[in-house]
Amino acid sequence: MISSWFIGVFGLSDAFAKVMFLRDNTLPDISTIIREFRDEIEPTGALLHLFDVTHLCALANVTKVAFPLFIAKLILSVVLVITSAMAMSGRPGSRPFAIQAHFAYAALAIASFWLLREPRYAAIDVMQNVQASLATIFPMATLDALKVWHDALDKPLLLWGARIHLAIFGVGGLLVGAIALMTPQTKAFFEAVAAATDEPEDL
Repeated sequence: MISSWFIGVFGLSDAFAKVMFLRDNTLPDISTIIREFRDEIEPTGALLHLFDVTHLCALANVTKVAFPLFIAKLILSVVLVITSAMAMSGRPGSRPFAIQAHFAYAALAIASFWLLREPRYAAIDVMQNVQASLATIFPMATLDALKVWHDALDKPLLLWGARIHLAIFGVGGLLVGAIALMTPQTKAFFEAVAAATDEPEDL
């Protein structure tokens, strides 16, 4: 349940940021951001930031699809955080609600991954262009760091990285949480808590 709670908190933060961006539709200048990398010695943080920015810009091109999906993620993240906290405290009646929240969040993650595939591909294509110009973009970086990131920015690796991220954080962790809630031990725990709550206090 703790992992489910953290997934909900992260999802809430991510969805809120993207909803605000898509609502305001203020596109950053990618060229300006890249020029600011010239003094970077370690490209890791800069490249991660660049991928996030390029992905946001690509999402802006499919706002009609992306905006409602992130609104749904925002709502389900709140539900997941609340139900996970209720389940951890053993609150009676919270187990079925928490199981439904887990499956709903996982289903939305899969649907969003498919429906928003084009913005993801567009961001990866931008990173392919960056891959070919790493030495120019990061003139202060070491050769070893440039080589590592040149290999890391291979298109198949980025595609599989997105799939693995979905499998672990979008679906896997939630399915583990849902299965944990459906085990006989968990059911017995909730029944014991409910029985203790229903017992009249001794005078």
